[in-house]
Amino acid sequence: MQVKTLSLLSAAFVMAGCAAVPADAATATRSATTIPVTLAATVARPTQSATVTSSTATPQLTATPRLTSQFTQLTQGACCVQPAFSPDGSMVIYLDRPAPNAPAGIWGVPVNAPLSDPQRITEKLGPFSRDMTLVADLIRGQTVIERLSDGQRWTINNGGRQVSFSPDGRLIAWAVQQEAGGFDVRRSEIWLAKVDGTQRRQVATRFGGGLIAWLPDSQRVLLGGKVNRNDALSTLSMLSLADGATDDILQYERMRSPLLSPDGRWLAFLVAQARDASQNGVFLLDLEAAEAQPKRLDFFGAYRWRDDNRLLLAPVQVGAPSNELWQVDAGTLEMTQLIAASAESPFKIGNGDWDVSPDGARLVYLNARDRNLWLAQLP
Repeated sequence: MQVKTLSLLSAAFVMAGCAAVPADAATATRSATTIPVTLAATVARPTQSATVTSSTATPQLTATPRLTSQFTQLTQGACCVQPAFSPDGSMVIYLDRPAPNAPAGIWGVPVNAPLSDPQRITEKLGPFSRDMTLVADLIRGQTVIERLSDGQRWTINNGGRQVSFSPDGRLIAWAVQQEAGGFDVRRSEIWLAKVDGTQRRQVATRFGGGLIAWLPDSQRVLLGGKVNRNDALSTLSMLSLADGATDDILQYERMRSPLLSPDGRWLAFLVAQARDASQNGVFLLDLEAAEAQPKRLDFFGAYRWRDDNRLLLAPVQVGAPSNELWQVDAGTLEMTQLIAASAESPFKIGNGDWDVSPDGARLVYLNARDRNLWLAQLP
């Protein structure tokens, strides 16, 4: 599953917004050309020479029959926002207050019991650890970590700042950021500690950036931002927490919405408003490649990882009766249409609210028409 270490109210569910795309599965006209490009500059890995290359790949584009997915309404009453799957995939959880006398918090409905009464999960709003056994809260100006099973609490000496849990739930990270100055040059100190707040230490400094993602082993993190305040470009780096070694991967401009694949090999990200307009777009980057070469997709919109190697894409285009859903194989760049846009389709995502189940078999989304949560069983 994706690295959901931030709040249900924030980055755990924040991705690019969705809009409808006018295309038909039987007459798909999306370009089949995907262009790998070097984004600003390639940073040589140790023992590798720095080279800048450009090539063109032509993946096979496959259009599948219309509406091969099965759709099921999960909630009613225009109830819910920010849906996600529980860690085991058995339940869809969301932010709600189902009745005037009910507490606001995280509620849920089992995926095998659509339209059933919602169940209260917790009044805590997060951020949560990946397995949702730990939650961080701000209490009287202090960050407090709580273990939900027994109520054990630890106060973190970090000035009340929001934390990000490591995938294994043993570590937390936070940023101490300069409060004034341009956002692209503000100093950000990245700090690390055990989940109980002990052994706190500063591990890195970046300008206009910070922690992008935890690697699945919980021993490495991706960092973004400028290494020096006056650098023209930002640098994507992998930091080893064990020894502090930094592997610089790529230099870039205006990276947005970075999303790491579940196995930590691929990074999907968006570049917008670059000085060179040809550098704008959605990119895939193989973090295990000796020399990083971002591959630009012929696509613009929202994206989620279905599994380690397949990225789901919901293109942005105004005017279609519903959304499309495409899938790209990160290794081969083969693109397949899973859901077509049509007037009969219930697949119209509202507010950019959608999530993929841990097994990649289904997705949940906020239906823009009735404001309820729906499930789509993916082909």
